[in-house]
Amino acid sequence: MNRIPMTPEEQKKVMLYILQAFADFCEKYGLRYFLDAGTLLGAVRHKGYIPWDDDVDVCMPYEDYLQFAELVKTEQIGPHIYAEPPEDTIHPFMKLADDRTILVEYPEKNPMEVGVYIDIFVKSGIYDLSKKSARLCKKSERLALWQWFNKFTVYAWKNSSSGIKRAIAACGRALIKKPNRPLKWQQKLIAKNQKKHPYDTCGYVTTLTNGEFHKCAPRECFDGFTMLEFEGRLFRGPKDYDTYLHCLYPGDYMQLPPPEKRKAHNTIVYWKTEQAKQDAQQIL
Repeated sequence: MNRIPMTPEEQKKVMLYILQAFADFCEKYGLRYFLDAGTLLGAVRHKGYIPWDDDVDVCMPYEDYLQFAELVKTEQIGPHIYAEPPEDTIHPFMKLADDRTILVEYPEKNPMEVGVYIDIFVKSGIYDLSKKSARLCKKSERLALWQWFNKFTVYAWKNSSSGIKRAIAACGRALIKKPNRPLKWQQKLIAKNQKKHPYDTCGYVTTLTNGEFHKCAPRECFDGFTMLEFEGRLFRGPKDYDTYLHCLYPGDYMQLPPPEKRKAHNTIVYWKTEQAKQDAQQIL
């Protein structure tokens, strides 16, 4: 395959294209979504991408995400955009990717190829900030780490300089018959919690798939939305994005971090072909 290297600017245009298609799809079907994490911070602080950032994060309330996940099985989000459910990835959340592109994740440890993508995080309800809620988040986080071990670590450790890691990886590859089992257990755990504490009536929300008890935010932050500018376009952010951003980034989030913390992800990106690049230029 004659791969054509992508520039950072081209990658950001592709991600913006996916984000716009995602937002339009959610508007069409009445689904709630919000800019999240570094993308939300970028919208508030830079009115676009954080200069050194190279991904896009959005989130959806649990119930809306379930509807979205069903719709994308039969409905096209946009030309050249496809959904990667968590069952097909090493992460416990969905990605939307562009089929004209190739993004190589973790090229030095265990190269994995996907398309240039955006991440969709699920916001789950948490009843309160008690130790019981903290244990729930920790259990979900451990299941996500187990899933990571099953689908990434046992291959990344294959060529490790550590004999112990190589032995663990070899045993893992031989014994793991159902690598998505931790994901299934996590999904059941989250579904059970949501039945007891529905998103719209809970006290707090968090990305329970990742654990993130320390990033719990009052649900009222998401009681409605605020349109925020991102790369010259408008997208939905949480109604009280200030409180939410303080939960994600304690301190003055408007201050830039020191240079040593301004890091991008470890990825390499390509156009699949020169023709794919030329075709994309017409709609990006």
